[in-house]
Amino acid sequence: MKRNNILYVAALGLIFLAFTASSLWAQRGGRLHYSTLFNTQTVTTVSGEVLRVVYAPSGSGADLCVQALLKSPKGNITVVLAPKGYMEEKGFSITPKDRVTVTGSRVIIMNKPYILATEVTGDRTMKLRAASGRPLWAEGDDWHVR
Repeated sequence: MKRNNILYVAALGLIFLAFTASSLWAQRGGRLHYSTLFNTQTVTTVSGEVLRVVYAPSGSGADLCVQALLKSPKGNITVVLAPKGYMEEKGFSITPKDRVTVTGSRVIIMNKPYILATEVTGDRTMKLRAASGRPLWAEGDDWHVR
């Protein structure tokens, strides 16, 4: 019985330590974000049809990130666009069956290919990131906070 109590206390201690460490990391501004993966050497342009639009948790957790699954001649690829609020504020939208051309950095996230879009052209052009990869919605040194 005492061994189970020791394991229980040890597990709680590890959980507490993990939350404390992650909280301190965030307070120091040390959050990681997919935009930091942007590589100017892997910038490419792909055209195709939007199959699906997905709203995923963003790096800051403050808004949802708009992503589009694009069917291209080279296969399907997920395009990371921008926070939903930013796109709404700028009047940008993307829907299934839209034909678009995407320019951005080809990256691998969790063993899957993505494009971090700098620009999307369909019925109009959406500029989302600078050529360096810095999101246009970024404020100060924090690339993903709005």
